[in-house]
Amino acid sequence: MSGPERVRGAFDAAASDGRTALIAYILSGYPTEADALAAAEAALAAGADLLEVGVPFSDPLADGPTIADAGRISLAAGGGLPSAQRLVTALREGRDAPILVMTYLNPLLAAGEHETLTSLRAAGADGLIVPDLPAGGSPRLERLAASLGLAMSFLVAPNTSPARIVAALRASTGFLYVVPLLGVTGARDRVASGAADLLDSVRRNAAGRVPVAAGFGLSTPAQVAALAPAADGLIIGSALVAAMRDGGPSRMGALVRSLAAATSRGVPSAARDMRP
Repeated sequence: MSGPERVRGAFDAAASDGRTALIAYILSGYPTEADALAAAEAALAAGADLLEVGVPFSDPLADGPTIADAGRISLAAGGGLPSAQRLVTALREGRDAPILVMTYLNPLLAAGEHETLTSLRAAGADGLIVPDLPAGGSPRLERLAASLGLAMSFLVAPNTSPARIVAALRASTGFLYVVPLLGVTGARDRVASGAADLLDSVRRNAAGRVPVAAGFGLSTPAQVAALAPAADGLIIGSALVAAMRDGGPSRMGALVRSLAAATSRGVPSAARDMRP
């Protein structure tokens, strides 16, 4: 099964259940490789539909202090693209959940984009998210990903122009990643103002061609419940990393379980909304 097919299948399955898909972010190698694997397993057991495996980077421009600090710990212990690949390999054994790797462009290019993408796909990765690469920024990388069966998911934000949103929709073969606020990652006390309206607008433009998921700032079941009707998927990152920091895989799993319980979209026809 190709990466785009596996990713779309997870969104379709969630929509058929009348809920938004829950995407859990796991930082590879944090605080150790064994801990990262245990965290990913706990997230899946607790109800995560997809996994986003983060690659630690020394200059994480889009990340707030929680993920940035965890990344430094992972890097100090030898984390990086190789540890992410090992995590994907371990997770793929006997599991069907989609696994997407999130990495900044610099580590990918430094390791060699052809070698890196080929290795990640061989390990079992289904897709790639490169937060500092806009749609169309590297046609060669997009073509390589497509040839390998890796789904690409591009990011848009409140200040993204309509033309760039259309370009990102067309180029995304996994899901469109909507950042509903300006700034870096990190748990917020409330959903960003205008987030639901932005998601609703982008989702209308997508017209079912590609799922639309929101991340950055989400941390509580109440926030998930508030945005679930407006999104095909919701991504939780910093809150899960913080849970790992404070209580290990068991605490993180408990948080995922409470978030998963809040994903109902409350719309019986949700499954029809996902059809192309």
